[in-house]
Amino acid sequence: MNRESTSDVAISPRIQVILLVLVTGIVFVAYIAGTFLGLSVITTFLFYFPIILAAYWFPRRGVLFSVAVGIMEVFFIYLYQYPSLPDITFAVTTASFYVLVAIAVVISSLSGGLKEREARYRGIFHSSEAGIFLVQNGDSDLRIEEVNPRGGAILGCHAADLKGESLALFWKDEHTKNSLMQAMGEGGPVPQMESVMTRTNGANVPVLISGSRLPGRMMVLTVIDISARKAQEEELKARNQQLSTINRVIAEASAATGVEGMGQRVLVNMSEYLGCEFGGISLYEEGSSRISSRVHHGNDVLFQNLMDSDEESAIEWKTAIREGKPLAWRGAPGLCGDVPHAGIVVPLKSGNGVLGVMYFLSCGGWICSKDQQQTVESLATEIGTAVTRLMLAQRIVETNQQANLYLDILMHDINNANLASLWYGDLLQEMLNGEERVMARKMIEGIRKSREIIHNLETIRKIQVRKNELKSISLDTAILKEIRLFPDAHIEYQPGGVHVWADDLLGEIFNNLIGNSIKFGGPVVKVTISVDTTEPETVKVSVSDTGPGIPDDLKKVIFRRFTQADQQNSGKGLGLYIVKTLLERYGGAISVADRIPGDHSQGAVFYMTLQRAHP
Repeated sequence: MNRESTSDVAISPRIQVILLVLVTGIVFVAYIAGTFLGLSVITTFLFYFPIILAAYWFPRRGVLFSVAVGIMEVFFIYLYQYPSLPDITFAVTTASFYVLVAIAVVISSLSGGLKEREARYRGIFHSSEAGIFLVQNGDSDLRIEEVNPRGGAILGCHAADLKGESLALFWKDEHTKNSLMQAMGEGGPVPQMESVMTRTNGANVPVLISGSRLPGRMMVLTVIDISARKAQEEELKARNQQLSTINRVIAEASAATGVEGMGQRVLVNMSEYLGCEFGGISLYEEGSSRISSRVHHGNDVLFQNLMDSDEESAIEWKTAIREGKPLAWRGAPGLCGDVPHAGIVVPLKSGNGVLGVMYFLSCGGWICSKDQQQTVESLATEIGTAVTRLMLAQRIVETNQQANLYLDILMHDINNANLASLWYGDLLQEMLNGEERVMARKMIEGIRKSREIIHNLETIRKIQVRKNELKSISLDTAILKEIRLFPDAHIEYQPGGVHVWADDLLGEIFNNLIGNSIKFGGPVVKVTISVDTTEPETVKVSVSDTGPGIPDDLKKVIFRRFTQADQQNSGKGLGLYIVKTLLERYGGAISVADRIPGDHSQGAVFYMTLQRAHP
């Protein structure tokens, strides 16, 4: 709009003074002429004109002016007509003086109040931070009558240029407009409504608008520009979305158990955050730049079309993926849904190496912002660390599987060799006499120790491999089964019909304790197993023997791994360690004491607790 300003030009104080002097001079001339013509009674009223102007233009000084004019009028009458002044002329002149002063006082008071209110209104109108629109409500349109400077700034033009323009040119939100007009028609306060106004350059401005009716068909609209608030809200929303995405991706990466599953969940979150149609992760083979695996999410045709393209941007894209280099590009928008025009490539690093790349493509209007790019780059480090952890975990699993395979083969073959050696050793012992027979017996004992070591290793492996899934186990069944493995030993046990929480390895506890008693006590040792069921939730079991006992300095360490009470007769110190480990697995405990308190040489007793089960 290039309309010239049509606003009224205010009369300056200097012009007002000149006009007042001019009017006063004309009135005096007319008054003098009327006096000589005998019309002084009528011409006296001419002084009302300068008095009214003075009182209106200069409220306080106008009263003084009216007094001065009245005195001059009275002085003139007395000067030229006294003492022949008629009574009626004297009365009219005197009354005219008082009337002039009274009129000046009244008009001055009204004018002063009016000017003060007008100045107050103009101050509010022009200095208000909100846009104020005085609008004429026509039959079919709203016409702008006056706008303050802030209102003009909101619409992007000078306030004077808006006078007479249709408000519909700038306020196209019909729904909010109708709601506001209806609210004003119903009376009462009109709340602020959020809407959008369009500037002269076509830009939209979010605003809060409210209104009220004025006398006649006028109304006033108050418009507040909330662009800054909206920008802050959008920035806060973007930050919240950024933090939410970072938290979700880090949580997915930390809790992942597989690379492919983690990659899919990460790409879903990242594509949603970036607003892209496609996302992918490519991992390199160890020690090379060849792609070993890919994980994709979204429109895979975008990726394939770009990889098949010979355009410069596509070649740069493929080079970045192959060499693990960062890249962000944006070309001309695609003509169809399968032609990408923007993308980003971010390396997945762990330590000083590049494990692969993460990339995203879009064929819409997406532009990767600086904040989004920084977010992707920071998350790429977390994802690279997670990929390294998952790859190491996979290697550990594979290594454990190989180690277990080798261990199974070794234990199987060694046990077979030991069985054969024991069979031949028994035959050899029967064929020999004297010192040779003793040597053959020692060889058989060595083979049995080897079998015991392998058995203990196998038990430890089962403890580590198996999950801690406990069930109700008959204590009598487990103990009696182990007692039968020592047919020549003197063992006392009275079954009690109690069940405990354990697993299939429960018997190993009693196998080790009975075996140790016989090993250290010899064939004459007596072993007693007792069960105390007086407690409702626990079962107390004691295993005592009449062997050589355990010195006090060893009682505190015999349950540690590789601790041996007797270097000559013991194995590798794994038996009691296995016993303690199993009892802790079952929620129990074990301790050792002298069978006869104060004399460790009279044998030892092991006290155990187990969690009671109700079958």
